[in-house]
Amino acid sequence: MSIKDLNPTQEAVNVMAHPTLADVAAISGVSIKTASRVMNGSTQVSGGTAERVKKAANLVGYRSNRIARELRVGSLSNLVGMIISDLSNPFYAGLAAGAEERLAEEGLDLILATARDDGERERNLIESLLERRVRGLIIVPSGEDYSHLHLERKRGFSFVFADRVAPYLDADSVTVDNRGGMTVCLDYLLSQNCKKIAVIADNINIWTASERVEAFKQAILSRRVDSKNTHIVTNIHTSEEAASAMMSLLKENPDIDGIIATNDVIALGVGQTINANSSNVKVVSFDLFATANLLGIKTLDHDPRRIGRVSAELLIRRFENPFETSYTSEILKIELNESTLPQKGVGKSD
Repeated sequence: MSIKDLNPTQEAVNVMAHPTLADVAAISGVSIKTASRVMNGSTQVSGGTAERVKKAANLVGYRSNRIARELRVGSLSNLVGMIISDLSNPFYAGLAAGAEERLAEEGLDLILATARDDGERERNLIESLLERRVRGLIIVPSGEDYSHLHLERKRGFSFVFADRVAPYLDADSVTVDNRGGMTVCLDYLLSQNCKKIAVIADNINIWTASERVEAFKQAILSRRVDSKNTHIVTNIHTSEEAASAMMSLLKENPDIDGIIATNDVIALGVGQTINANSSNVKVVSFDLFATANLLGIKTLDHDPRRIGRVSAELLIRRFENPFETSYTSEILKIELNESTLPQKGVGKSD
C-alpha cells in the first residue's frame, strides 16, 4: 500500500490540531511501535517503511514529544529554566542572551520566565518549571527564603543563582563585586572634581540595591568624603521615577554635581533629565547599557551577557554532579568601561 492510498482528505488533515503517533501509524499503515522506531531514528526499519512513515508525519505535521520520550526512560529533559525579574529591562535581556548562548553550545534549550521581583510569583514559576522536568534553573532571586529547594536538589535538580544570592540556601551563584564597583564609581566622580554627590538606587529590599547603597556609605568613609555632601535616594524602580527623582534633586539641591545610578534603568531616566535640562552634572552608571554614550554617561564594564554565560557554565558543571555539597560563588570584578567616554557638550562631561 502506498502513502497516496492512505492519504487523508485535506479536511481531515486540517482538523488534526495535535496529531499523534497513532495518526502517523494509521496513515502509513504500520504499527505504532514501528512508527515510533522510525521517528526515534532507529535503523531497524526498512527504507521503504521509514520513508512512508516520515511522509505521513510531514503530511499531518507530527512532532515527536522529546520531553515525554526522555521522561519515559527516567531522565530529565534537555530544557533549562531561567527566572529573571523583568524582560523589558535590557540588563535581564542581556543576561538571558548570555545564558542561552552558552547552553546552546551544549545542545540545551532555554525557557524564560519573569518574576517581576515578586517572591510568591517566583516560587510558583519554580514549581511550574520543575513539573516540566527541566534539567536545572538559573534564578535571579526575588524571594526571601529558598530553603524549600533543598528537597528538589535531592531529587537531582540543579540550581544557579545569578546577580543576587539566595537566602537560606547554599548554592552556586554568580554575582559582581558590588562594593568594589561602587568604590570605582565614587572614585570616577571624585576624579572629575565632583563635590556634591548623590546615589539613586532601586527598591532597598532588592539585594543588589541594598548592597550598593551600603557600599557607597563605606566608600565615602574610606575616601573621607563628608556625608553632608552626599545624598541617597532609594526605591526608584523605573526610568520615569528616576527622571522625576533627578528633576527633584536639580531643583532642591542645585549644587549637586555628581550622580551614581545603581542600575541601567535608573541611569536612563537620569540621563534624559540631565540632557533635557542642559545640566553639566556628571553621571556614572553601575550597569553597562546601549545608549550610555549618547547620553554622555560613564559606565562600569558590568556586562550582563558575561553574568549569563558564567551562570550557564556553572550550571553545566553542576549537571555533572548535582548531589555534590560544595558550591561555587563566582564574584566578577568590574572596572570603568573605557569605551563609554562622555562627549563634550551640553549635558556631557568635559
